Amino acid sequence: MVKSTVSSAQSLIEATQAMHREGRPLMERILPISAPPEQWEHYPACDAVSPISQSRYFYHCHPPEDRGVGEHGHFHLFLPRSLFPDEGYTCAPEDDGSARADVVHLVALAITAQGLPDRLFTTNRWVSDEWMFPAELIAARLKDFDLTGANGDAYVNQWLTAFVALARGEIITLLQQRDAKLAPLGWPGDNHEIEITSAMSVDVQALVESALVNCSEASC
Repeated sequence: MVKSTVSSAQSLIEATQAMHREGRPLMERILPISAPPEQWEHYPACDAVSPISQSRYFYHCHPPEDRGVGEHGHFHLFLPRSLFPDEGYTCAPEDDGSARADVVHLVALAITAQGLPDRLFTTNRWVSDEWMFPAELIAARLKDFDLTGANGDAYVNQWLTAFVALARGEIITLLQQRDAKLAPLGWPGDNHEIEITSAMSVDVQALVESALVNCSEASC
């Protein structure tokens, strides 16, 4: 588990440098090399799930007409439902007997066609079939997002773990904006006319530099 913003920044830098040394950047470790990615297919298959924390992610691509401007695809990042109280959720999946994982969606991270992180956004409940909890309950659990030991690429797991810790403030802001949009409508979690509930651009380098500069000024 990443303990501070400065250690998060250092962990993200280490993962990025390691990927560069091996000549395989982030997205080449996610997507197939021999063929274009399939629309809607999860990468890695069946998601990457930490056996320790049960944090998980997958990457996928929507059809071109359904993507954001300049977007190739996006990561969906989750915590397990088991970390949250039995009560307090605002919307719950229908119990249809499926093998759906019990998840709580944190945020999605959009990636450009050039393979660069570009935008963060939140979604309505039906998009990821999640248990939807209010922002304050998710904010209290962001520290538990940790992909250590997950299947897939270890450096991708390290990078995403560090990124969530670094972008904690941005994620909380987006979740609060999501709540502000949905709560007055009665939490319409299954209204398919509402898909994206909040969004903002993200600059990973700026997040890293801010963490390191603030640490230096505070004599960390």
